[in-house]
Amino acid sequence: MRALIALAAITAIAGCVAAVPIDRPSDYTAPSTLDSCGADLPQDWKDALSRTGTEVGPHEKVTVVGANENADVTLVKTTRNRTTELVLRDHGKRQQVMAVKDDAQLFGVEFDGRWVTFSTSRGPSDRTRATYAWDSRNDGAPVQIGSEGAVVLGGRAAWTAGGDVHVYDLARKKGRVAGQGENPVFLGGGVLWLRDGRFRGEGALPAQLEKARPGGNVASDGRTVVWTQGDALLGWREGWADPRELAEVKGASRTEGIVFPRVSGDFVSWQSESSYVTDIRSGATAHTSGGGYWLEVHGGALTQQGWRVAAAAPLSALSPLPQC
Repeated sequence: MRALIALAAITAIAGCVAAVPIDRPSDYTAPSTLDSCGADLPQDWKDALSRTGTEVGPHEKVTVVGANENADVTLVKTTRNRTTELVLRDHGKRQQVMAVKDDAQLFGVEFDGRWVTFSTSRGPSDRTRATYAWDSRNDGAPVQIGSEGAVVLGGRAAWTAGGDVHVYDLARKKGRVAGQGENPVFLGGGVLWLRDGRFRGEGALPAQLEKARPGGNVASDGRTVVWTQGDALLGWREGWADPRELAEVKGASRTEGIVFPRVSGDFVSWQSESSYVTDIRSGATAHTSGGGYWLEVHGGALTQQGWRVAAAAPLSALSPLPQC
């Protein structure tokens, strides 16, 4: 499993952008590494995913990689016949965003309800990337904006290049350098990033974040920022007196730790050899103990990927996880 993780360069997202995708075996499942409050996956979650599921053919791979706030518009990545296609699905309509062929990769997809950002490379081991933005309202061709992967929120994209944090207004086509660091995310009306193991930003940081020591994994939905710190997943949003510990895993020396966090509303998805979903309201975390599938939050959806199924259930339809 560490060999699989070694294939990925972990960067931050307004959810989470993996610079190189991890391709887990379709039948892979792992024992829980959770060392904090745990809960079974509720039946209404399973039912909601079942209602929104799409059966996948034996010779294709389908993954829901983005959703709008209501989960009724989704971005789907499909691979079949050596072609990988990124498609926007909107109430039965279908818009192709981009397609790549043969060994070319398409990954790091982010969606803010209008704008899509994503990256491509010529092959799994090729470190040369191109990052694009696409406006779902205009159905034009994607436009290259960089080469390092980007996060997007409210029509603004952010990424790191050459040690500089770039912020770009997609509609106005104007950009600027916000500072020096890595792993930018949007929070409130501003931008945060990491430098020397601390949060940095334009202007004064919220006092609650000044003492944080984030690892390389950080994510935000614009309201809540989450990050890894040692074996724990922490989070903070405006109105909280202090950051809160959301989840913890057994010693990272025996596991891959917590990687690829994504946050949407009151839910945080993350991985530690298999997938987990934490409910910020109750403090409980559900582990996907069933065979060979993964759960992630994207926009307003809880998405499922795995063996012969892809689904996107509205987060608003999910019951809270029970408190321990």
